[in-house]
Amino acid sequence: MRILLHVCCGPCALGPQEALKEEGNQLTGYWYNPNIHPYSEYQRRLMTVGFLFEKLRLPLLAEQADFSDFLSGLVEAQREGSRCPFCWRHRLEKVALAAKSNGFDGFTTTLLASRHQDHQSLKELGLETGKKVGVPFLYRDFRVNEKAAHAWSRELGLYRQNYCGCLYSEWERFLGKTEAK
Repeated sequence: MRILLHVCCGPCALGPQEALKEEGNQLTGYWYNPNIHPYSEYQRRLMTVGFLFEKLRLPLLAEQADFSDFLSGLVEAQREGSRCPFCWRHRLEKVALAAKSNGFDGFTTTLLASRHQDHQSLKELGLETGKKVGVPFLYRDFRVNEKAAHAWSRELGLYRQNYCGCLYSEWERFLGKTEAK
């Protein structure tokens, strides 16, 4: 199968790409992350992903984020207490549309490599989005590769961030808060 893999960051891509390649899939990475701020952090993560995909000899499609559209939706979602689901849906819809328009057999996301994400919600959103767009969502629990991927990430010297990327999560990090996902 030809799979479009949404990539949130370099370290999180290691486990999923390995697992999907072992299943015999052909992978292309897809970078679309308007949630990452400040812009210097966005650029740093994109450069890390570019370095990694070049090293792994995997193709990478990068789509410039529409920050203003995303941020206006994020502010409203924060008021409603649903910022993470808004962010996941926004990015999953983008990758599903890109998968469909580029003839991929399915799509998935490296968000499923993180123990900090709500897998059930991501699975439901992914399946719903795939059905709506007409491209299957591949749910896998990529957390099973987490320890090996972290070690490999350190070995490669990949930049590792300490917050999801949005302005709210960065602010919460400085205040010592964490939002239940």
